[in-house]
Amino acid sequence: MDKLGIEYKLILAQLVNFTIIMFVLSKLLYKPILSMLEKRKKKIEEGLVLTEKMKVEEEKMEIRKAKMIAETKKEATVLIEESKVHAKDEAKQIIESAHKEADEIIEKGKLQAAEQKKMMQKEMQQEAIDLATGMAKRLLASAMTAETAHTVLKKHIKELQAIA
Repeated sequence: MDKLGIEYKLILAQLVNFTIIMFVLSKLLYKPILSMLEKRKKKIEEGLVLTEKMKVEEEKMEIRKAKMIAETKKEATVLIEESKVHAKDEAKQIIESAHKEADEIIEKGKLQAAEQKKMMQKEMQQEAIDLATGMAKRLLASAMTAETAHTVLKKHIKELQAIA
C-alpha cells in the first residue's frame, strides 16, 4: 500500500484525530446545540398552545360581548317603551287636568253669567217699576186726588214687587 500512497500510520492518526474531534464537538457543541434547539421547540409549542388558548378565549369574549350588547339593547328597548308609556300617561293626566280646569272655568263662567242675568233682570224689573210708577203718577195726577193716587200706587208697587 505504500505504492498507492496510503500510509496506515497517517490514516490511524487521522482516524484518532477525527474521533477526538467528534467526541469533543459532540460533548461541547452538539449536545448543547441540540438541547437549545429542543428548548426552543418546546417554547414554540407552548406559544402555539397559548395562542390557541387565547383564540378560544377571544372567541368566548366576543360571544360574551355580543350577549352583553344584545342584553343592553333589550334593556334599552324596555326602558324606551316604559318611558313612552309613562309619557303617554303623563300626557293623558295633563290633558285630563286641562279639561277639568276648562270645565271648571266654563262652570264658573256660566254661574257668573247666570248671576249677571239675574242682576240685570232685577235691574230691568226695578227700572220697569220705576217707569211704571212714574207713568202712573203722571196719569193719576191728572185723574185722581193725591191720596187716592198714593194708595193705588202703593198697591200696584207691592204687586209689581211680588211679581219680581
